[in-house]
Amino acid sequence: MRRRLFAVLAIAVCLTIGAGQAAFALPEPTVPEPVAQYFATGLVPRVETLYGPGAKKGSGIAFDDTTTVGGIHRVFSWTSSFLSGEKTDAPTELTNTWVAPITVKDQPVGLATVWINPDSDSDNDAPELADFDLGPALVSALAKAPTGTVLIRDDSHSAWFASDGTTITPLVTGTSGVAVATAITAYQKTVPAAPTPTTDAGGPNGLLVAGGVLGGVVILLVIFVLLQVRRRPPGRTVPEPVEGAEPVEGAEPAEGVEPVEGAEPVEGAEPRPLPPTTPVFIEPALPDRD
Repeated sequence: MRRRLFAVLAIAVCLTIGAGQAAFALPEPTVPEPVAQYFATGLVPRVETLYGPGAKKGSGIAFDDTTTVGGIHRVFSWTSSFLSGEKTDAPTELTNTWVAPITVKDQPVGLATVWINPDSDSDNDAPELADFDLGPALVSALAKAPTGTVLIRDDSHSAWFASDGTTITPLVTGTSGVAVATAITAYQKTVPAAPTPTTDAGGPNGLLVAGGVLGGVVILLVIFVLLQVRRRPPGRTVPEPVEGAEPVEGAEPAEGVEPVEGAEPVEGAEPRPLPPTTPVFIEPALPDRD
């Protein structure tokens, strides 16, 4: 009897543990057929066009018959309510983004990110290459995700996590501050604020301010020029002396200009009046009476 009781308890414990493991595991979302088809036939030609060998010898990646696309994973992100600190049963949400490693000769050369652009004008919403992270670093980091987890990308902190629904395991720490496996609820209390976006100076307000400043500068410049013109005394343009010209008879040289020796008078020029002179009385000489 006791043996049967112990057997029943052992089975119950095993079922409980198994149920607990299933509860703390997230299934990998199914890859839509158009996305899977793009990874299978359209991805490598596109990557080869953008990152293949160039005109310079040794540049780019030499994709060949050994090029292989690895497992496809859909990317999750934090919800806005989770990031704002609200209590929520849905800390993550699906994105229209999938990632997969690409290998050449069994060596990882980069991680391809494919997405369906929600703002696309296309009617068929075809998937397309969004990004390609060169090198094996990110591929190796994401490959460490435990089984039964999904990938969470935190763009605001340049971090990647693997999550089973209750805990997160850091794959790329970034600026998140997470170095070990952490409960999602605990991480929410310490999640750092995302960097504050800078004001776009090219927006409407920025253009109005820039236009107002420029207009003010132009007005001040015009006022300055007008004041300078009004303060300048009237004057005449002094001609440059001509080599070989003769001076005008009775004319006084202009201020600051030396008369030219041998210069001839200018035909039609009006003589300047001479300044008044004071008469000088000369006493006549008296005859000598001696």
